[in-house]
Amino acid sequence: MSEKKQAAALLMGPLLHLLHERGLDGDAILRRNGIDPQMVRDPEARLDADVSTALLDDCLQELNDPGMAIEVARHSQYNTFGALGLAVAAGGDLYSVLNRITRFHRLISDLVSTELIADDESVALRFTSNTDHQPHPQAIVFVMSTIVRLLRIRIDREHNPVAVSAPDWIDPGLRQAMARYFRCEVTGADHYSLAFDKANAQQMLAASDIQLAAMLDATLAQRLAASEEASLASRLTLWIEQRLPDGEPAQAEAAEECCLSTRSLQRRLNDEGLTWKQLVEDTRKTLVERHLRTPGMTVTQMAFLLGFSEVSAFSRAFKKWYGVSPSQFR
Repeated sequence: MSEKKQAAALLMGPLLHLLHERGLDGDAILRRNGIDPQMVRDPEARLDADVSTALLDDCLQELNDPGMAIEVARHSQYNTFGALGLAVAAGGDLYSVLNRITRFHRLISDLVSTELIADDESVALRFTSNTDHQPHPQAIVFVMSTIVRLLRIRIDREHNPVAVSAPDWIDPGLRQAMARYFRCEVTGADHYSLAFDKANAQQMLAASDIQLAAMLDATLAQRLAASEEASLASRLTLWIEQRLPDGEPAQAEAAEECCLSTRSLQRRLNDEGLTWKQLVEDTRKTLVERHLRTPGMTVTQMAFLLGFSEVSAFSRAFKKWYGVSPSQFR
């Protein structure tokens, strides 16, 4: 299974805020693109890259605003980036913050490679595609805009990059919006980048907590190591979660996604003490516990989100798991 086709859901929450602010039904837009609005509660949840691309294209059409990414970034906070956002919030000097983003960016995206490049005049973050799937320009510009926004909050409201690059083929309207927001010309390149004056690299973010930053660095390093050694079952669980609203996924589909035969997939799961049926059931049980905490969630909605063709089938499964019906449990 290739995780390179996955993208973090980190911009979903801010995007919903913008859609609602503009008078649009954000939940409905997410649902018609096959996304459960509840998942935006977790910025580190993973979305199929093709799904997130289709959603962003849909939102662009609804908003008719090529600078959408920048407007979404205005609604972002540190927790938009999950644990990585907290590490940035802990602060330090500008260079250490940019270095932290570079080191741990893989926790929020496998589609993009991030490099920290320093020369005599500047320190730059460079974003390049890490797969054959071209990341959506709005997603990359959202990340770039959010980084600058957070630096302006913590260093100075006039803190601007000294140079910005983006591919020549991006929408001219987006390029103009970037130039206005970053307050500098956007030059053409084969990548995206943000460069800051090296003379300011030692500038401390306001209210920095170096001890907290060190602790979070250690935590993020452990998480990154764990994610890169993730078991097949862990990765398949995310894949199953995303596909359940369309019905229970077949083992053969999962095997194809993993570039394995069905027999090889089952053998790999057996090595982890699981069967395909158990994995699907365990995933459903995890999701139902999440949905039960959602105010207003009906039994019918839960049955649909868990991939059951009928409410009665969901009720039977629920009673097997908990010994009571869903309504009795509540």
